[in-house]
Amino acid sequence: MLAAKRYAEALIKLGQEEGKLEIFYEQLFKMFEIIKNNNEFNTIWFDLEMKRSEKKQRIKVFFGGDIDSYILNLLYLLIDKRREIILPYIPFYYKEIYDKIVGNVDVQVIVAHEIGSDVLNKISKWLLKKYGVKNPRFIVKVDKSIIGGIKLLFNNIEVDASIKGALDSMRKELVKIAIL
Repeated sequence: MLAAKRYAEALIKLGQEEGKLEIFYEQLFKMFEIIKNNNEFNTIWFDLEMKRSEKKQRIKVFFGGDIDSYILNLLYLLIDKRREIILPYIPFYYKEIYDKIVGNVDVQVIVAHEIGSDVLNKISKWLLKKYGVKNPRFIVKVDKSIIGGIKLLFNNIEVDASIKGALDSMRKELVKIAIL
């Protein structure tokens, strides 16, 4: 959905200029929830036979004053261009760009046992120092098969400091030696 990405990029640029990056982020995801869960909105939004002027009026009434004028104008533009179908994709492209700008990174933390916030704070400091990750969002998963230690997955990077990982590496080395 190249068009959705372009709209997201334009909205990011506008958000930076107007100091509304976070406001746009929040409103786009509220809108996404509305698209997912609100049949009334979907009936209006995806009705391609409705006149554009009527659709704009109904969308304005639907949101009342609860939406930023720039986001409302985006909706109007999508209606005018008959690109209603791409609206659900725009928040995801926006999030992708927004996260890069503010330094948000989803970090999957795999451990053998539950860990506390003190450990997550240490990981956060290490990620900043080693990889420049400013705002990690931790997703902690317990996997007893790693035996002990920790495994981190983020931005297509895998840091395996688990006992299972070390044993697997040793096994591979022993197989290499046995083959030679």
